[in-house]
Amino acid sequence: MAKYTVKLVDHTNSGDAYKHGIEVAVQERFDEAFDGTDDGVDVSWGAGADTDNYVCHFVPDRDHSYIRQKWPKSVIDEEAGGHTYTGAKPMSATEVYWKRHGSQFPYKSYAMTVVHESMHNLFPSQTIAFVHEMDGGGEKAGIAAAHYSLKSQMTEHNKQVIRQGFSVKNPQFF
Repeated sequence: MAKYTVKLVDHTNSGDAYKHGIEVAVQERFDEAFDGTDDGVDVSWGAGADTDNYVCHFVPDRDHSYIRQKWPKSVIDEEAGGHTYTGAKPMSATEVYWKRHGSQFPYKSYAMTVVHESMHNLFPSQTIAFVHEMDGGGEKAGIAAAHYSLKSQMTEHNKQVIRQGFSVKNPQFF
């Protein structure tokens, strides 16, 4: 039985109650991905470490990108809820934007973004299309789709990719 760690790193100075809601929602999504297996994921807030399997930074918005501090030429989609940079192979760096167009979102929206970005992060040698066009893209790609929503379902293929990604440790930017 393997137990993987997901570390959520706060660069927003958000309140503990809101962070707890996000943590619970992210945990639920990863529990869904590992349901029926002997493996699992522990999600918590804190500083990232070498031992973490996936580190996800929460930053105020794209203008305060943690990734761009390290890699200034990173191209980040204006509509993205998060971004993963894998240009410094084999290292992966992921961030989620606390506010998009000035608005905060429900816990579950952040959880969807954290899990979506994990599929990019855990496969640093793959293209963006590997995730976004899974099973033909669009709704068929589930939460891997380029444009997912709270109505998007986690497909069996999404679950397989997440479990496979966690099974191979790659360095995280923290």
